[in-house]
Amino acid sequence: MAHFQTAVKSWYNRRALSHPTPTRPSLTLRPGGHATLRWILLLLILAAAAVYPALSENVGALAHDAGTVHLYRSYVFSGATADGVLYPRWVQFLHWGLGSPLFTFNPPLPYLGLDGLYRLGIPQPLGWRLLIAAGFLAAAIGAYLLVLQLTGRRAAALAAGVAYLYAPYMLRNAFERGSLEVFSMFLYPWVLWGLVWVAQRPRAGRLLVASLLWAACIACHVLAPLMLAPFAVLAGIALAWRYRTAMPLLALIAGGLLAAFIWLPIVAERNWVHLEYNFQNSIADPAAFPVPWDELLAGPAIYDVMRDGNLPSRGVGWVHLAVMAVGLPAAFIAWRRQRRGLALLLAATTLASLLLLWMLSGLSDPLWQLLRPVLTPLEFRIRLMGVLALAAAVTTGLVIAVLPERRQAAASVALALLAVLFVLPSLFVGLHHQYGAFDDRLSWGMVRAAEIKSGGSAFTSWNEFMPRWRTAPFDAALLEQLGPDFDPAQSPVLSPPPGLAVTAERVDSSRWDLAIAASQPSSMTLPLLYYPRWQAMLDGEPVALRPAATTGYTVLDVPAGEQELALRYARTPAETAGLALSATTLLALVAWAIIGRGRPAPAAVPFQLPVGSDHEVAPPWWLLGLLAALLVLKVLYVDPQTTWLRCVSTAERVCGAEVTVDIPFAGGHRLRGYAVSSYQVEAGDDLRVSLVWQAESGVASPLHSFVHVRNSQPEQAVNPYTGSEIWAQWDQPSPAGLFTTEFVPGKLYLDELRVPIPADMPPGEYRLEVGWFDPASGEQLEPAPAAVKEPLGILWRSILLPPVTVQ
Repeated sequence: MAHFQTAVKSWYNRRALSHPTPTRPSLTLRPGGHATLRWILLLLILAAAAVYPALSENVGALAHDAGTVHLYRSYVFSGATADGVLYPRWVQFLHWGLGSPLFTFNPPLPYLGLDGLYRLGIPQPLGWRLLIAAGFLAAAIGAYLLVLQLTGRRAAALAAGVAYLYAPYMLRNAFERGSLEVFSMFLYPWVLWGLVWVAQRPRAGRLLVASLLWAACIACHVLAPLMLAPFAVLAGIALAWRYRTAMPLLALIAGGLLAAFIWLPIVAERNWVHLEYNFQNSIADPAAFPVPWDELLAGPAIYDVMRDGNLPSRGVGWVHLAVMAVGLPAAFIAWRRQRRGLALLLAATTLASLLLLWMLSGLSDPLWQLLRPVLTPLEFRIRLMGVLALAAAVTTGLVIAVLPERRQAAASVALALLAVLFVLPSLFVGLHHQYGAFDDRLSWGMVRAAEIKSGGSAFTSWNEFMPRWRTAPFDAALLEQLGPDFDPAQSPVLSPPPGLAVTAERVDSSRWDLAIAASQPSSMTLPLLYYPRWQAMLDGEPVALRPAATTGYTVLDVPAGEQELALRYARTPAETAGLALSATTLLALVAWAIIGRGRPAPAAVPFQLPVGSDHEVAPPWWLLGLLAALLVLKVLYVDPQTTWLRCVSTAERVCGAEVTVDIPFAGGHRLRGYAVSSYQVEAGDDLRVSLVWQAESGVASPLHSFVHVRNSQPEQAVNPYTGSEIWAQWDQPSPAGLFTTEFVPGKLYLDELRVPIPADMPPGEYRLEVGWFDPASGEQLEPAPAAVKEPLGILWRSILLPPVTVQ
């Protein structure tokens, strides 16, 4: 009987492999027929849901960093390259024309990409769209190739590619922030793919490619590669052990050396700027600001067509969380099935995902505090979500690879569709706030106006790249002195001394050439911020430069007579060393690749499964056609003619509000709704209050919203630290992430406030008051009494929401 059962089982398994059991008609996936092509087409169709809004919307102006910083920087960068400098590290136009070393401290690859498109006639805003769209495709294809290289399963690769592309943090970085960090994220999977690729067949040509991929990742952003680096090194060590080759580790070293011309000057010149400004703002301290669990586990974001400044989900993503939950059980199953390599890899990626999730949360605060000196330069803990997105995406693909072969294709398509559906409501990018005051083109006037508005910060957050010899502020007095259109070529000397005449021959981002006529020896002050890299020659002889006190202007002494003054932005020893390291490494890699071309290649060693298994099925053509038709339907009908996948606030119901109200404030914006996380909160926890404001016209000065938790009874104890009835409060200088003067009249704004409840706060019932105050006068704004209905009330100039109980 046992032999009979064994024979039947063997026959059934052979039959199952040769005649796969059909699935439901809607997801019938059959073998054969250009499988690779169909999987790639399916990946591109699913990716098109994100690529289309990147191309069709003005995503540069609708993302904060791109609309307020990067596109203006890119225009200045192109102006500097037009002066004949391939990689301009100093630009004279910034700091209101006084010059800035901005691009010494910002990796150049995205700016070079925009500059290349600009030279082809594509303006920076349009170029940004193209780069984001191309980056989305690169991210999806990179994750696809990485998992394909590891498993040989196209179904697993598709799930990983889609999961990575539609990771909420990927879309946030591209569409909400517009950060250069996203360009490094686009290359994350390519870096790891390069390590696996060169490990499986160690050849010099592959080493060159893998090294260039890591160098390109470094050349996109300063900090994002640091997030990936520990995991890339661990992967390199594991691959070196698995394949008995040092090539993966050599690729990481060589890639770092290829980028030495970028990072070595940064290290050498960091003390020449006010880099400490970066860390004076507490929000840039990763040890102090974990990501709350309610944000990490947040569900899909539903946009409101009546709201300005809609934001995508701030969570990890439900698909990613689901595969992280099943990753270890799936690894155990793979181990039991004698697929040890796949099991170990799946366990490693799952544990990496869980580790990163833990590090993002407040549970890891003791570690961040312990390693504070090392981890503080990372600035924001949330940056780890980029690596988490990749780890979870790879885990997604590996989980698919554990499934029985006949189930993989259907499961992959289903999981990929879920990943897209999760973020589909967040792809209405046109409902974001428009940060940039430009359409498809920029001009010098727009750039100068934007920098004046930012306070002459050279488009930085905290003016951290200001040369340290300048301590005086960029204020209205300086702007009046220089003028809004200051050009140093027209006024090359500030307050020239008597008897000194100067004719400017050339002033650009790397050189000043001046003809000087002086009737007597004198000192001249140039409208150029002093920086040690500037060197001066007077009639061919070196002359010393020095900084003026406080202003940081460049000062030099000139003798009597007619002379030629030449200033050059010279190389430092660190830059020379960086260029030498990069060039030497590149030449060595190219030479090694050329020499090794004629040698026989070692056989490729797969990780676990054979690439291109005979039994792998491909998605049917009808499925590709159906998904393409659904995409066209969304683009042509759903998006422009319906409000499907979106919410619409009305006078009776405001989206995102627990209770809808309509309370005007004198001189401020009106309250249209509110939501409270819980009316019972434990001491030591956070109380989350969401307020929905409707913008009114005529608000001339920035206002702060506030939430106060205060005593409700006279006999309650006062706060011993302040002596007042207020036990907890939170003031919001930028409700909905904007200054209130930037609100668009008639639009709604979601203001989310998180109030920490003190751990020693006595239990009891407390009043919850909200409202506006003017930070200039300290006065609260008056709500309209007639508009306040029960259960709300008024306490002086604030609205009382239903009380909260502290337990």
